[in-house]
Amino acid sequence: MSGIAIMMMTLFIVIIWGGLAASVFALRRHPDEISGEFGDAEYARNELLLEQELTAQQLANSQN
Repeated sequence: MSGIAIMMMTLFIVIIWGGLAASVFALRRHPDEISGEFGDAEYARNELLLEQELTAQQLANSQN
């Protein structure tokens, strides 16, 4: 391999692994559960959303 090829390979390895490290760091600081439009709103709890989904499925099954 030429020197330019090794340099480009090293550069892109650093870019890809650096992006992965930055993503992991960002997700550890701001997990999906508390970010975005809903954040930590009371109506966005897992239990409430699951209950709503099950109710919707029961309604769909009763209409069929």
